[in-house]
Amino acid sequence: MIRHKQITTLSPNFVNKKLKEFFKEDEITEDITTKATQKDNKIVEASFVAKERMVFAGKEIIIQGFQECKLIAIKNDGEEVEKGSVIAKLEGPIDIILKKERVILNLLQRLSGIASTTKRLKNKLEKNCVQLLDTRKTTPGLRRFEKFAVYVGGGTNHRFSLKDAVMIKDNHLIGSSSLSKAVESAVKQNPGKDIEVEVDTKAQLREALETRATSILLDNFSPKALPDTINYIRSHKKGSDVYVELSGGINESNIDKYNIQGVDGISIGALTHNISSKDISLDLK
Repeated sequence: MIRHKQITTLSPNFVNKKLKEFFKEDEITEDITTKATQKDNKIVEASFVAKERMVFAGKEIIIQGFQECKLIAIKNDGEEVEKGSVIAKLEGPIDIILKKERVILNLLQRLSGIASTTKRLKNKLEKNCVQLLDTRKTTPGLRRFEKFAVYVGGGTNHRFSLKDAVMIKDNHLIGSSSLSKAVESAVKQNPGKDIEVEVDTKAQLREALETRATSILLDNFSPKALPDTINYIRSHKKGSDVYVELSGGINESNIDKYNIQGVDGISIGALTHNISSKDISLDLK
């Protein structure tokens, strides 16, 4: 079950707009080093080289970022690239390439890091077809890029923004008399939207199952307690209709323990907020 819209592409217009912002921040038109060292606007060949194995993400960034250059070859998003492989090759004015290289590399390295981590974790969940979900714990200004990288790596996008779905957490209940009333209010105000409720106790779970919530997030449940908890949910009268998500303390070292039949998805904020960028170099000749 795919609950939310997936970021399957990065449109040229979107990438262009964002790159203009990033180039402006880096003041590429005022690159005093390139102005001082490059006088003849020499045409060079530039190769993006993978310095380690990775899942590549960011094809449109290269295409839109170097429109002044001739693109010779480029890998596709989601393609597994071996160490030493050329990700993309282009020809163009050296001053253009030097001014833009850092911004482009920063994006490619980060997105490829996210895609690679996602792919690695998703492979651990194949046995029970559990979805690997991202969160809204993204870098401000980079959310669409980062969620795209998760999708490219085989993950599933959770809600993109606060307007896409209702997610009732413990802090939301401070201003409401009960979980049940909070859900009922959300259903009335948001017909057709996914209504997700976070629970961290069996008592909250029992109450949530009696509401019109369409998804239940089991927060910080121990792997030991999960099989019985999942069986309890699935044996409930609405158990076959509710989406069951796990979150809290789940990472690459323990995700195997949460790969339990009956779980629909596992959300991991670290997919986008705690990743290692991949090493990509730009070689000129």
